[in-house]
Amino acid sequence: MKTNLIIFLIIISFLSVPLKAQMPMQERMNLENLLAERAKNFSAYTSSIQHRSGIFGNKTKSDIKKSNEVLLAIVTLDNDIMDALNRALSYKTFEKTTDDYSNRDCEMQLKQSMQVTDTLMKQLNIVEKKIRHQHDSASLYQVLFYTTLAGCIIMFILMKRKKA
Repeated sequence: MKTNLIIFLIIISFLSVPLKAQMPMQERMNLENLLAERAKNFSAYTSSIQHRSGIFGNKTKSDIKKSNEVLLAIVTLDNDIMDALNRALSYKTFEKTTDDYSNRDCEMQLKQSMQVTDTLMKQLNIVEKKIRHQHDSASLYQVLFYTTLAGCIIMFILMKRKKA
């Protein structure tokens, strides 16, 4: 029985290390206090088992009763420790669920942002094509204007020469 309790303490101490990062500080302190109290009660139980106050070094009824009371306190503490661990696991599950929902929301926002960006890029390309087309038209009109102006000047000079 001693070895089972020691193994249980070792398992609890190993389990409490990864939970430290996920549990709130108050829960962690509560669990550590419960584990320390359990260790203290276990040492009291060990000493009460070895205590023999009867005649000829035998155990008396009161010795056994005290040992059972200490053992009952250990079992009660074990139940409290299990409750604290269950709360810690529930908190961990809650955090994981919250993180999952948060990740989904971020992914949805990212997809929406990508769709908006794609739409804006398509609109930008359309506007750039229109600007290029208008620039090409303006260049054509400039060429026509300067050609017409040059023709008018040439006609004006030719008419002046004819008159003169």
